[in-house]
Amino acid sequence: MGERVIIIGGGFAGLAAGVALSERGHRVTVLERRSFLGGRAYSFVDQATGDIVDNGQHLFMACYENTINFLRKINRLDRLKFQSRPRVDFIDTTAAITAFDCPPLPAPLHALTGLMKMRGLTFGDKLRAFRVGRALGKKSNGWSGATVSAWLTSLGQSENIKTRFWYPMAIATLNENPEIASAAMLKRVLDIAFQGSSTNTSIGISRVGLSDLYTDGAREFIEDRGGEIRTDSEAASLLLEQKQGLRRITGVELKNGEILEGDYVISAAPPQAFLRLLPAELRDEFAPLTSLKSSPIVSINLWFDRPVTDLEFAGLIGTNIQWLFNKNAICTGANQANQIAIVISAAHDYVDCTKEELVDMALDELRELIPEARNAKLLRSRIVKEREATLSHTIESDSIRPLAQTSISNLVLAGDWTRTGLPATIESAVLSGNIAADIVSSRLI
Repeated sequence: MGERVIIIGGGFAGLAAGVALSERGHRVTVLERRSFLGGRAYSFVDQATGDIVDNGQHLFMACYENTINFLRKINRLDRLKFQSRPRVDFIDTTAAITAFDCPPLPAPLHALTGLMKMRGLTFGDKLRAFRVGRALGKKSNGWSGATVSAWLTSLGQSENIKTRFWYPMAIATLNENPEIASAAMLKRVLDIAFQGSSTNTSIGISRVGLSDLYTDGAREFIEDRGGEIRTDSEAASLLLEQKQGLRRITGVELKNGEILEGDYVISAAPPQAFLRLLPAELRDEFAPLTSLKSSPIVSINLWFDRPVTDLEFAGLIGTNIQWLFNKNAICTGANQANQIAIVISAAHDYVDCTKEELVDMALDELRELIPEARNAKLLRSRIVKEREATLSHTIESDSIRPLAQTSISNLVLAGDWTRTGLPATIESAVLSGNIAADIVSSRLI
């Protein structure tokens, strides 16, 4: 053992791979171009308030086995709190609150019962929802090559239930417009959430900022086992060697000209960043990755002079803003003074809006939804735009997403955008890191 593995990227995928390999005795060096770890799931301190701001509020699910095991391994699982049973509150423009509240019944009865109890859906809507449940149990590929919208329409789902239930779920998990998002990926989400244990659907929320959830624990785990975490270390290119028909990466050249040699290289960078690392001889081979597009997330953080809701989080129906997170209720032991985080996923129409436009829109819609917000005074606002938050889950991307193993003998890919069988979630990122680590370990034993 003791072989050298260079990992490019310090987000969930790269750190998961680093932890797994360090545990097995490999010498790991993680390179992160920025001054902090976290990739596209990080947090920072707002200097004006001292409160923690995430670059986009993330929800977890109890079926995230890889993520839960990763956090347990680095001794950070206690920073994640799960519901005792699945529940999601929704607020509509009549200021009414309804809930998808699943009773303690075997799956999928718990979800179907929760759906039957929801207000705002007609009896016909609820009956037709059973068609989706039946479709999940079939081996036919009616969802293959279909968009989320087209698939749900083919199953007789009304515009009402699509707008009030299916679309919020699809946008939250796929981060893409249902008119272009892949139905195959939504089916995978529904399979995992509703076809297994009834607790799979339970939602977890980090009680600390995203960075505090995992980056310090992963760093300690890797460094305690002789590994190295290097921030402010931007990879510039991969160094390729070709001998007797065998191609291998001999090392990574950094932007400052330093060259690091390694037995294996794992690229846990996003696809476009990975493509920029490639030597000219490999660009044609990986050219299909240029067709992978990204989808943005916009977060609007608002601080008020008083509390505006007791809910921890809620889905918002009939508005441009989609999710509300009450940071006062979520973050234990922090100031979070009346801070509300508003999230817009698949934010193609909003990512270029000005701060003023986004804040005005969020305030108008929040006050329409929540009476307590109408008299509350806004003290501060902060916008976070993650332009390349996730892979855009189109029908085309399903087949373009690459496997972890490449044709280069010692180059492995990781990242939520690789072909993990999951949407580009935190669970997909951690799973990809574990897959990459398994490949490396199997070759180096």
